[in-house]
Amino acid sequence: MEPFEVYKLYLAVKLHFTKKDYDIIKYRGKVRIKEETYKKRKDLVSIKKLARDYTREEVINFLIANFVSGERWGGLFDTDAARRYKEWSVRKNQREYRFQQDVSKLMLEMESRNISNPFVEKNGEHPLTFRLYFGNIITIESVVILEKIFNWCEQLDDILLDDTLLLIKKYRPFVKVTDNMKSVAQPLIDVL
Repeated sequence: MEPFEVYKLYLAVKLHFTKKDYDIIKYRGKVRIKEETYKKRKDLVSIKKLARDYTREEVINFLIANFVSGERWGGLFDTDAARRYKEWSVRKNQREYRFQQDVSKLMLEMESRNISNPFVEKNGEHPLTFRLYFGNIITIESVVILEKIFNWCEQLDDILLDDTLLLIKKYRPFVKVTDNMKSVAQPLIDVL
C-alpha cells in the first residue's frame, strides 16, 4: 500500500468514529485531501510503517481496533496500538463464543439483581448492559450485537452515555450478527 492511501484511510476511519455526520460506508471511505498537504505532515514515519507492514484490510482493522478501544488518534502514534489490534483480532475471531459468555453473564446479573430488562434505566441507574460493559464484564462487541438484535439504544436519552452511544452506532457496520448469535440471545427475547 502507498502511504498516501493509508493516510486517506486513517482520515476516513477517524471521521467515521469522531463525527456524527460522517459515515464511512455511505461515503465509501472518501475524504478530500491533497497530496501536498499530506507531504507536509511531520508524522509520516507512522503512516509509512503501517503502509509497509499491513495490507489495506489490515490497516482498516488496525484503525478500527484502536478507535474502538478509545485511542483518540487511532493508534497512529501509540506504542500500544499493535497490541490493541492483536487483542481486537482475537476478540473478532472469538466473537460468537464471547457473545455467548457475555449473554450468560448478563442473564446471571439480571437474575441476581432482579432486573427484568437489561436495556432500560432503572432507579436512575444506567441500563445493566452498560454497567457491565463499563465494568469490563462484557465486551463492546457484545453490546453492539445486542443493539443490532434488539435496537434498544435509540430509546436512551442520557447525556452521560452520548459518547458510548456514538461509539456503538459507529461500530455497528463492522460487527456482524450470525444466526447462532440470535439464538444465543433468545433467552433475553423470552424475558423481555
